Amino acid sequence: MPNPDPAAAVMGALVADAAAMGLHWLYDPARIAEIVGDGSAAFIPPDPAHYENTPAYFAHGARANGQFSQYGEVLMLAVRSIARQGAFKTESFQQDYATHFGAGGTYQGYIDRPTRGTLENLAAGQTNPSGVDDDQHPAIATLPAVVAWDPGRAMLDAHMRDAISVTNVNDTATRYGLRFGHCLADVLSGQPLRAALQTAAKDMDDLTAALETAETDPVAYGAVTERACHLPQGMPLSFHILANTASYAEAVETNIRAGGDSCGRAIIIGALAGAAYGADAIPMDWTLSLQDAAEVWSAVQAL
Repeated sequence: MPNPDPAAAVMGALVADAAAMGLHWLYDPARIAEIVGDGSAAFIPPDPAHYENTPAYFAHGARANGQFSQYGEVLMLAVRSIARQGAFKTESFQQDYATHFGAGGTYQGYIDRPTRGTLENLAAGQTNPSGVDDDQHPAIATLPAVVAWDPGRAMLDAHMRDAISVTNVNDTATRYGLRFGHCLADVLSGQPLRAALQTAAKDMDDLTAALETAETDPVAYGAVTERACHLPQGMPLSFHILANTASYAEAVETNIRAGGDSCGRAIIIGALAGAAYGADAIPMDWTLSLQDAAEVWSAVQAL
């Protein structure tokens, strides 16, 4: 195992998100396989034709290949906020969030339910907390940056709870978010990936089932977990993908081919695979495919 590298975890999540964006919310793995053919599933440009006559939602018409989905944008915002402040400061991050995603902000793209509700609450002066009752993947989007910053285990839970509550005020979202954050912290402390997954799955039947099933094909296992945006669907499928792949690139490719909310899962899978396999395992051509790749890497290093 490479030496634990927090920058590899954050960069792994960002690259995985951007890699999945072009086929995000395509729910038919057979259609994805048809589009990809013998090539890579990563960094396929968004194309509405790919979404016709199949279970899908084309959300990223305003995004260009190499840009992040809304999940990656949140993570990048957290990276910059923590690097600038030297800590995760909720009020500062909320201000950055409203400026970036709100009307007239720099983000141009899909606004999901937690983002929309958070913006409405912030505009109304509701800040403690600003999130909405929702168990979807936006809850975990900031966590690779929060864990990589690493305030120490004694304070980590409090900071993760604060970060989750910016967008999601929901017991299920908090429970899965903390398990993900603890798992990432364990890998960054030197635990093997499989051992960290097993520790995180303790007392959670769906995560345990994902690790113990006889089914070794994550694309097929997506029919068991389902492929949508809720953490009780995305976390088990993410754990199954990580347990049944052997490299960063294989995990990211498999995640895209599994379909559905691949960008939401990419934050989990990319962070854990980046931490486990190291920065050198992230394909350089994928990193260079990021829009403003040098600036992204510089910001991650500053964190």
